[in-house]
Amino acid sequence: MGIDEGNQLTTGGTATTSTTVLSRSRPTNRRRRALTGAVVVMSAVLLSACWSSNQDKDLGFINQARRQNGRAAVNGDADLMRRAQAWAEHLANIGRLEHSGGNGGVNTSGIANWCGVAENVGFASSTWATHQAFMGSSGHRANVLGNYDRVGTGVVRRGDIVWVVELYVRSC
Repeated sequence: MGIDEGNQLTTGGTATTSTTVLSRSRPTNRRRRALTGAVVVMSAVLLSACWSSNQDKDLGFINQARRQNGRAAVNGDADLMRRAQAWAEHLANIGRLEHSGGNGGVNTSGIANWCGVAENVGFASSTWATHQAFMGSSGHRANVLGNYDRVGTGVVRRGDIVWVVELYVRSC
């Protein structure tokens, strides 16, 4: 099993917002086509927000630990899930642990609306074994139970090794 030291970073971030307004009236052919187009676009957006069952399993382990320790659940964030999964794939490919920002840091470029960020990286024989290792390390445990509201998880199996990345974010 391998884990690094828990890594945290706190500083300011940027905010991004988006609003969609739909009105309800009797649809015309033009409105039906527009509505159909909107449904197709929304379906594509929702499908792109999907993550793997292994990523969801790790999210479940995180929230179970948080509940058991009186903490609110963190929400899986599609962008953070993609980032964490890509980093877990990178770690599995190079066969060693390192943080996404190099030199023990966290790469925060492109993360919207953040005031605090932490990252756990590790590997073991299973996602559960890696989670248990995180919970047995004070720095990693602090990240799992920390003051965060969003998370991305990445899980990759290479042979008998499962590589796990957890990216925690506290929104501003």
